Amino acid sequence: MKNLLFITFFGLLLMGCKNTSDKVTVTWNIQLNHPIEKEVYIVGNQDFLGYWNPNQVKMKKVNELNWTFSHEVEPQKLLEFKFTQGDWKYQAASKNGIERNNDEFLVPEKDTTFHLVIEKWTDGEEKNTQGQITGEVRYHKNFHIDGILDRDIIVWLPPSYHKNNNKRYPVLYMHDGQNIIDPKTSSFGVDWQVDETVDSLIKKDLLKEIIIVGSYCTSDRTEDYGDTSKGRIYRKSIAIDLKNFIDNNYRTKPEKENTVVAGSSMGGLVSFMIVWEYPDLFKGAICMSPAFKYEDFDFIESIRKDNKREILLYIDNGGKQVDRVLQEGVDKMSTFLKEIGFKENKDLHIIIEKSAGHSESDWAKRFPYAISLFF
Repeated sequence: MKNLLFITFFGLLLMGCKNTSDKVTVTWNIQLNHPIEKEVYIVGNQDFLGYWNPNQVKMKKVNELNWTFSHEVEPQKLLEFKFTQGDWKYQAASKNGIERNNDEFLVPEKDTTFHLVIEKWTDGEEKNTQGQITGEVRYHKNFHIDGILDRDIIVWLPPSYHKNNNKRYPVLYMHDGQNIIDPKTSSFGVDWQVDETVDSLIKKDLLKEIIIVGSYCTSDRTEDYGDTSKGRIYRKSIAIDLKNFIDNNYRTKPEKENTVVAGSSMGGLVSFMIVWEYPDLFKGAICMSPAFKYEDFDFIESIRKDNKREILLYIDNGGKQVDRVLQEGVDKMSTFLKEIGFKENKDLHIIIEKSAGHSESDWAKRFPYAISLFF
């Protein structure tokens, strides 16, 4: 069995003088300790890094032991990245076989070269997953809406669903459905554990029984979850098409007070956008680590002239990784919402967890409190 990948930092080497253009060049130089048959890919949190697609951005092979990749980037952009052989089965891990956290750095004002030595690779086995599915789930494959890519839908049913055929249930709609319940489909082997959380809270009489609906993301995630033409179609698909499908096929309580939407990062942004555009259909939104303002995008400015909605909002953020960059948008959105009449701890709940990062495990920890506010 091949060993797990181990990366030793040589550190950052700053090259040249400050660039006179708006961008600087970031270069990754990778050195292997033995040749490999496959290609080396860089994967990360930007479009030019493939947005976490493990086989999207191939590095250039210099020789059998050296690979490189360069790209112009705006200074002060926070980059997170890993390296693969085109599959998450072959990715970075510690010397002892523990998967590495994302490497990251804030792009400086000068051209920068990042040197890494890759000594070992994973053995190609399935990624380790944490957790399991609790309760009954149903899958609706290739849910179709004109104008956007087909996607799978996962539905979690509450414990009493088959015990009382007359009982109806509130519904929580969630984005990135592959990451919320099943660790085997989750992007990084860790899910939100919403099934375990909700099941536990229900059994403790701390939460109403609810149905959870997860909409998987596609390769168009950025457009679907953004303020784009596809984004408008996606938001309608959740609020109208998917909601009608669920209401017609499951025993739901379809009224506004029984319908909530939730997501994280770009999913937190689109959750806010949906409830803002369809306040008559949704009680509110759970927006975890939302990308309200990121780089040149500023959603707050696009709603600056809007009036208050009669909705309930939960907004949170961590203090590490990408959440550091997102905090400015969270602060700006919070200020705006208060200016137009939202009252903190009444119809606006804001949680900042400085020790938390930008990951499913971090969002899972805050989910019990968030969901309890709504049901």
